[in-house]
Amino acid sequence: MPRPWLFPSLLPLLLLAHTAQAQLVPEGVAVEQVATGYRFTEGPAAGPDGAIYFTDIPAKLILRFDPDTGEATTFREASGRANGLMFDRGGRLVACEGAAEGGNRRLSRTQADGGVTSLAEQLDGKRLNSPNDLDIDQQGGVYFTDPRYGNRDDMQMDAEAVYYLSHDGILTRVIDDLQRPNGIILSPDENILYVADEGGKKIVAYDVAGPDQLDNPRQFSDMGPGLGGGCDGMTVDQHGRVYATGDEGVYIFNPDGSQIALVPTPERPSNCTFSNDGQTLYITARSSLYRITLSTAEPPQED
Repeated sequence: MPRPWLFPSLLPLLLLAHTAQAQLVPEGVAVEQVATGYRFTEGPAAGPDGAIYFTDIPAKLILRFDPDTGEATTFREASGRANGLMFDRGGRLVACEGAAEGGNRRLSRTQADGGVTSLAEQLDGKRLNSPNDLDIDQQGGVYFTDPRYGNRDDMQMDAEAVYYLSHDGILTRVIDDLQRPNGIILSPDENILYVADEGGKKIVAYDVAGPDQLDNPRQFSDMGPGLGGGCDGMTVDQHGRVYATGDEGVYIFNPDGSQIALVPTPERPSNCTFSNDGQTLYITARSSLYRITLSTAEPPQED
């Protein structure tokens, strides 16, 4: 794997004339490229060891970036075209393994010893489309999206949907009326589930009435042309601000859906997550992994 290197001319942020932006994004901070040379990066996840794990989907690799050494190494080969990643409360890596070119079309878990367990592959005898992104709740249940990009000839499901896998292994379809669900994230208190409908060019919010019961669907943000051009992956900070990837970079929204900032990136980003410090935002973008430190400790403020 290529050794990470510092982007030679750090990209200045284009600060918006907005007090919330100035508060969240310190003046003079820049996006830093920390690893590069990949085919298509995705799925950043902070590990219990402080490292950032991410995927190179076409290369079928799960990679590990060590912030202390600045090196990226291979964590798992033959990843089944893994996309979204997240660690469960037991420190095990859960992955959405996609379709196309040998993809496994399943939700998997990599044990500490390197062994891989399949968690979900089908519902009612029909194979999943292409698990894409996920979030894990405090009960150990997994919400994950299941769109299909590219060739659709072998699709068995009647919808591109969102599923919930309970901690005891029961798989339930919880959303089936979005065009192409992609990124997914829970609010910090787990009362709201956000889903990026890439097909519908919007982010939709749901009230979590129960682990497998979502109510009150509503548009959280338009992500149409000129407003992100569709959203891929998302994350949240401790105050419930939503960070969504789009055409120009990472779009940041208050919990009420108002946009407060844009962090431009040199390449179109696919996903983002915070490190364990809750301040360093790691961004996967095509060939590279980037990061930036934000003032997330400051709560949202109205103008």
